[in-house]
Amino acid sequence: MSKFLLTLTNKDVAAQIARLLNLGGQLAYTPTEQAVLRSNITYVVEMYGDTVAGMIGLENKGNSTELKHLCVHPNFRNRGLGLKLLQKGIACSTTKIVYGAIRSDNLTNIKNNFRVGMKPICRHKGRQDRTILIFARRLADGEFRG
Repeated sequence: MSKFLLTLTNKDVAAQIARLLNLGGQLAYTPTEQAVLRSNITYVVEMYGDTVAGMIGLENKGNSTELKHLCVHPNFRNRGLGLKLLQKGIACSTTKIVYGAIRSDNLTNIKNNFRVGMKPICRHKGRQDRTILIFARRLADGEFRG
């Protein structure tokens, strides 16, 4: 049986996640390494060597899972990583319903949500009067979930 000895600690990964979350300045708060470590969000992380190339957060809301904080490091964009992370996030959901909020100007993420079977169910005004679209999907019985 294989064993893996990782050179990164949870603290190292959390620090990289916090930096990546803060890159775009899109959040109403500034996540820190400690905030990432203490949060109830489970992160699916794609690594490239010792670098967090991208991640998506999963927050269990009881009967549904919110997909949040889908981020791809600028050095790793335009390689299909966002779509891969979205697929992995859905696969790792432990509920039958998954949903997520997307800014209406994030055309790549909107296109990827349609690709994975998510559908827009509503819209609302976000910060700075930006339109936010809510995409959701009901997972089929027997569908693989990580």
